[in-house]
Amino acid sequence: MADFRKLFLVLIAGALLFTTVASAQPYACNANAVPTLGRSEGIAEPTGDVLLVCSGTIPGGGILANIRYRLTQNITSDIESYPITEALLILDEGADAWRGPGGTYTSNQQNIYQAVRISDDEIEWTGVWLAAVGSNAFQTIRLTNIRGNAQAAGDFGTLFATVNIVSPTSVPVNNAVLRVMDTRPGLTFSVTPNSYKNCVVPGSSEYITLRFAEGFAAAFRPQGVAGSGSNAIPGGGYLNESGFRPASMTDGILAGTPGQANQGTRLMARFKNVPSGVGLSVPNEIILGGMVVRLVLTPNADGSGGTLSAGGGGYESVPSSGLVVYEVYAIDAISYATQETVNVPTRVSYSIPGPIGTATVNGNFAPISTVYTMNATAPEPRFIDKATDMTAFTISRCRTILLFPYVTNQAGFDTGIAIANTTADPLGTVAQAGACQINYYGNTNGSTAPAVQTSPEVGAGSHLAFMLSGGGGVFAKNGGFTACASGACVAPLFQGYIIAICDFQFAHGFSYVSDVQNDPSGRTLGAMGYLALIIPDRGVGTGTRLPQDNSLGNAANHGEQLGN
Repeated sequence: MADFRKLFLVLIAGALLFTTVASAQPYACNANAVPTLGRSEGIAEPTGDVLLVCSGTIPGGGILANIRYRLTQNITSDIESYPITEALLILDEGADAWRGPGGTYTSNQQNIYQAVRISDDEIEWTGVWLAAVGSNAFQTIRLTNIRGNAQAAGDFGTLFATVNIVSPTSVPVNNAVLRVMDTRPGLTFSVTPNSYKNCVVPGSSEYITLRFAEGFAAAFRPQGVAGSGSNAIPGGGYLNESGFRPASMTDGILAGTPGQANQGTRLMARFKNVPSGVGLSVPNEIILGGMVVRLVLTPNADGSGGTLSAGGGGYESVPSSGLVVYEVYAIDAISYATQETVNVPTRVSYSIPGPIGTATVNGNFAPISTVYTMNATAPEPRFIDKATDMTAFTISRCRTILLFPYVTNQAGFDTGIAIANTTADPLGTVAQAGACQINYYGNTNGSTAPAVQTSPEVGAGSHLAFMLSGGGGVFAKNGGFTACASGACVAPLFQGYIIAICDFQFAHGFSYVSDVQNDPSGRTLGAMGYLALIIPDRGVGTGTRLPQDNSLGNAANHGEQLGN
């Protein structure tokens, strides 16, 4: 029995020793992070929060330390009051009241800290009481509101963070290198262009469409309010551009407004080379299910500033600068989790006869910036300029294409050509003016045909007249005459056919072929005249020409039809 008692005492002593050794584990932290998806166009993109879970024996004097955070790209969080940034450290998720710097309590009760800038890629929270004497030996440390320069990592890059707990007390950190962001293109821009004729007023449905497509779900976000709703919950699911801030503080004051974004996601379109006299207009508001996007009135050239429109229906004129900026105003959870496309129908208007030209447009996130470091005034979010110009619309001249199927200045014959501009009439037709391009197809006395020739401008009510053998010019309705340039409107010894392309509507042509060698009695041996045929204009540029298709009945302008 005595031996058993001795054994029992030994077992108890061993258990007590084991318990003492187990409870004397040094204080250490395990680091974790869930990487965010950052827009690879973005300069100030939110990284994933780092969460340190710490436990172990607290030394007699407590644990006072500095926590250092380093990113593989520049940190771009706001500077609130140099060198204090918006990046926050939270102890135990603020389990009780929020107590910040400068409070009336003792220093070891503070549970929210702001980081200071150390270098472009490094910040530090200084003087952090991780654990006071006699406090719980289990603690969480959250590092949040850290933005990074995502565009520097490229379209499919990764940002890593390194976390260390250093002097006055050093604390081991397991898994100290963490993946905090993966980058992806956040925007794809495209345009559905349109083509117009300068003699036709565009209809309300003849618009061009600007398309801003999300590169991934949640790439487009409203501004949000730090310190309100989910943005007042550490690690909350923020459905916006802002970060975290406490809704209220029991004691102490944070510097500035940490976590607050300057605007929601902005989508910028820039029109260029818009012909003078052309007006553009876009909707005040676009609603896509649970996403609402509103026009920004009077934005700055980089897409920042301005004020949001009140929404509702109606269109707003695009300023002469050609700048159009929209901002995501609101979003619901479904739209936030879905890749959305914002389509902007853009109306084109002008008075006839309208101008001629081609306009381009490009699309980008906004505001655009070249500030790649922590800054007190640069907006959040902000983006680089990756836009590429695309054709938005083309306005070409209304024209008439005339075919003179047979002309000759061979074997003693000559041909006269007359083209009338009949846009001057008593029917209210808009007066137009333009030159005619004369295209020759055939031979010059067995050699090549002349190159294309251009007449002087033919005004409304005027006509162009010339002989193949000797040239001519434009006879104005007021009696004036403008001769064709040297070598134009003339084709000696040519025989074949002519296609004349005149830059105005309602051109009509007449050709007269005659024998210029008269017999001794003065009689003409042969002569004939005919009206030019009209080839329907099928295209804006060089156009296309299709044969008659009787299966379509009287479909207007389907192909080459006489009687146009």
